[in-house]
Amino acid sequence: MRTPFTTPSGISVKFTPRQTVLRLPAVFGLANYDDLRDCSRRLLDDGIPAMVLDLTGCEYCDPSTMEAILRLHIHASEVDTPLSLRLPASGTVPRVCATTGVSRVVPVEETGADGPLTHLHGRFRR
Repeated sequence: MRTPFTTPSGISVKFTPRQTVLRLPAVFGLANYDDLRDCSRRLLDDGIPAMVLDLTGCEYCDPSTMEAILRLHIHASEVDTPLSLRLPASGTVPRVCATTGVSRVVPVEETGADGPLTHLHGRFRR
């Protein structure tokens, strides 16, 4: 099992046998863009089984975040690695994802009392 780590801009990376979870910090924007791009590309190119972008702790994101997620989605598709999002139940972040269409393109996990259950679009099940 790989060792968890945190990137210079505060992206927390944790590994399980089934997926790698990148938890974005409370404020995410252009200042974090390169860090997310570099870290996620390196992980995808290393051949992780699946990737989850966890935005549940994110309170603010700007348009560059949505661009980074869409570019990450394209790269994940190119290397045949499932990518999904975890979004907060309410607030600015899920609204921005819906308004920009990110949550229509990238599967979003449904969450229950015990954490993630399934992905919308039915691609993956726990």
